[in-house]
Amino acid sequence: MGRISRGWQLTKQSWAIVKQDRSLAAFPILATIAGLGVIAIFGGGGAALYTSTDSEPAAIVVLVIGAYVLITVSIFCNVAVSACAARALEGHDTTVGEGFAAARSRFGVILGWAGLQLVVGALISIIQALLREGGGQLIAALVGGLANFAWTVATFFVVPVIALEGLGPKDALKRSIAVIRQRWGEGVAGTFAIGGLVFLLAFLPGAALVMLGLAASGSSGALGGVLIGLGVVVFVLGALVQTLLMAVFRVALFRFATEDRVLGTYEREELETAFQPRRQRAAL
Repeated sequence: MGRISRGWQLTKQSWAIVKQDRSLAAFPILATIAGLGVIAIFGGGGAALYTSTDSEPAAIVVLVIGAYVLITVSIFCNVAVSACAARALEGHDTTVGEGFAAARSRFGVILGWAGLQLVVGALISIIQALLREGGGQLIAALVGGLANFAWTVATFFVVPVIALEGLGPKDALKRSIAVIRQRWGEGVAGTFAIGGLVFLLAFLPGAALVMLGLAASGSSGALGGVLIGLGVVVFVLGALVQTLLMAVFRVALFRFATEDRVLGTYEREELETAFQPRRQRAAL
């Protein structure tokens, strides 16, 4: 099965779970609203503090706190949707309240994982900045991209582990890495397949509408504004859908990888083909 057809199948199967339990769709929307609120409060607060006091360190502290809160909000909502997705994959109806209750029960772990995410992200940024000064933009971008990719792979199952097993940040990371090493394959490939499909169906049209709007704004400001607005809406909706589908997909893959269970509308053949030990893949 090709990458595009596999992405289409995985997207349809993930979407079927969302249609079965529509409460899942509320979480990325609520996360976006909460995230915008955090950005407005801390971003605006940091800018106002810098303007009124001319104190760059104080403004940076406010922005760092805001970044931590923003990461926490994102992880909290991802844990909530993962908990509900696990129940939906089993055929149960769920509610937003159940998801948030599950996330609240893991709140201490979520705070710890958010802190670790912030520190790792900052370290990668610092390394990129140092390499940019010493080796140039290309080397910095290459090393930073590889570091981000490695971290993304290592942490692929962390949120499902937190939501379903309740492990702390360190143990959740170890658990995620162990599952990846044992069952390397579709976790990453499936992410790119779904992400690539959403990119084609939403992000590219959204970008095209924005570009058309910018081009049309010279002759008609109203038409340009409408096209840009539509492009932004399509882009945001695409991002929300991708986030939701990936959360469902990740939980289904985690159950398959750790319990050899095929849940929801997914098919064993697809998951088996995708989730093969590395030595078997090398032998093909």
